[in-house]
Amino acid sequence: MGKKQIVALFLCSLVPWTVGNGLVPLLPVYAVQLGADSALAGFYLAFSYLAIALGAVSAGWVSGRYRRKLPLIAAGWVGIPIAWLMGQVNFIWSLTLLTAILWFCGGLGLALIGILTGLSAGTHERGKIFGVLALTGGLGAVLGGVGTGWLVERWGYTTMFSILAIFLILWPLSGLLLEEKEDRKTQPENEMPRKAPPLGRSYSLLFAAAIMSSVTGFIIVLVRSFAMSDLGFGALEISSTGAVGGLISMPLPLVMGWLSDRINRKTFLILGYLSASAALILLAFSNALWHFWLVFILQGIAMGSAGSIGNAWVTDLIPRESLGKGLALYGSTGWIGGIIGFAAAGYALQNFGVTPTFVIGGCLSLAAIGLLIPIKAKTQTGL
Repeated sequence: MGKKQIVALFLCSLVPWTVGNGLVPLLPVYAVQLGADSALAGFYLAFSYLAIALGAVSAGWVSGRYRRKLPLIAAGWVGIPIAWLMGQVNFIWSLTLLTAILWFCGGLGLALIGILTGLSAGTHERGKIFGVLALTGGLGAVLGGVGTGWLVERWGYTTMFSILAIFLILWPLSGLLLEEKEDRKTQPENEMPRKAPPLGRSYSLLFAAAIMSSVTGFIIVLVRSFAMSDLGFGALEISSTGAVGGLISMPLPLVMGWLSDRINRKTFLILGYLSASAALILLAFSNALWHFWLVFILQGIAMGSAGSIGNAWVTDLIPRESLGKGLALYGSTGWIGGIIGFAAAGYALQNFGVTPTFVIGGCLSLAAIGLLIPIKAKTQTGL
């Protein structure tokens, strides 16, 4: 893959990750200010992640019918006014609708970036390239976490959303730099197109494992926001957890992706899932700011490995004809995990308390590791 393409993909990915990682720690608190309780805040975020999952799945449909660059740029333009309007709302229902639209655009855009990367990267550089793009999650957590928290404490939510809207202009502008090549024809034009091969059992196991691990991660995210708010931490301190976690864990997805090209992907993905379990255990005993920082360092490792190693493994496991569909569906696993994790955590916290919520997250994390065991360590198709 050429350097220009890597830079364009990196910039195009960095913007939505910065906005998303900056907003997620503060949105539950913002929702409570608009009248929501913990359960309603959880369902609000769950609905938002349903939208982002639909956006990611839609990318597979778009990829199979149209060029990918244009809808990627269009999603960026749509997000700009939506982000501004989120700072003008007075009711939870209007915040929910606007967040869902913005998250749909983010899911569509990030999934299209993943598809473009999978089609552009060579067989023996997939882990490294996806690892480079996974850096945008950590870097976005640093920029977004520090920036949004500081803006809210200094000028409030309205100004913060207005500045995010201006920042979002960089997304469609960087998309203009992308190069998109036509897919190579594999059959004569006068023949009917062949049906894409099935994704297979190994892919299904990886897909399910990614969802379960993601649910654990989003339970951590929601519990963190409420726990820190109850302990008296401000907006900047709450958002700083994602920033510090992203900063410290940022290089690890690149290193793990590069190593997975040379050893095997399963080992490093299991290590990533174990780091999520460790983060959940530590969160149960956290009461100081540095405790929450450490929680999100471990969580950053888990999310980064799922992005770099998981996407590279998907590209190994499935035929090229199914690559757009497979990567788009896998890209939705994090968002599906957000739907389940936010809804379950909000409901469990409201009705059962903290301990059962942690037990649910821990069981799902261990189940995710169990699903990885039957998958072959490395199944390169030589695409």
